[in-house]
Amino acid sequence: MKKALFGLFVLTLVISGCGYGFRNGQNNLPPDVHSIAVPVFANNTAEVRIETIFTDAVIAQFTRSQIVRIVPEGEADAVLRATLVGISLTDVSLTTAESSRQRRITIYVNAKLVRVRDGKVLWKENKLRQNRTYLITGSNVSDEGSKRMAITELAADLAETLHDRVFENF
Repeated sequence: MKKALFGLFVLTLVISGCGYGFRNGQNNLPPDVHSIAVPVFANNTAEVRIETIFTDAVIAQFTRSQIVRIVPEGEADAVLRATLVGISLTDVSLTTAESSRQRRITIYVNAKLVRVRDGKVLWKENKLRQNRTYLITGSNVSDEGSKRMAITELAADLAETLHDRVFENF
């Protein structure tokens, strides 16, 4: 009976866990980097106010992994700077009337991690891209909501990719 209860307890912990697991647990950052600042992304796209969505997603991803501390820029060992450099929208599915049924949004980002004490670039990647497809209904309000939801999901995907690449030094 005790083994069954213990097994149920372990199963409950597994099921209720957040599901996040850093692949390989790898951290190739220099040993003196214990904290990172993530300033608000620069936004060079025509899409207004998406920089905070992406910044918040990256901060959440780094906080969740607990590999390094996220701190204000003045207290950080390194700073992760990113710029949203491009956005594209492409119709991927059309109705019989040749209007869009599904659209793909693609975001392009330049990012780099710089050590504060000496300005050394520890990691850098240009034109990192993520995309997401969303449905088009023909209603401007609904379509804008679908696009915003796709951007939020895309930001979470990009945050995970940035996180993994920073620590794996790809």
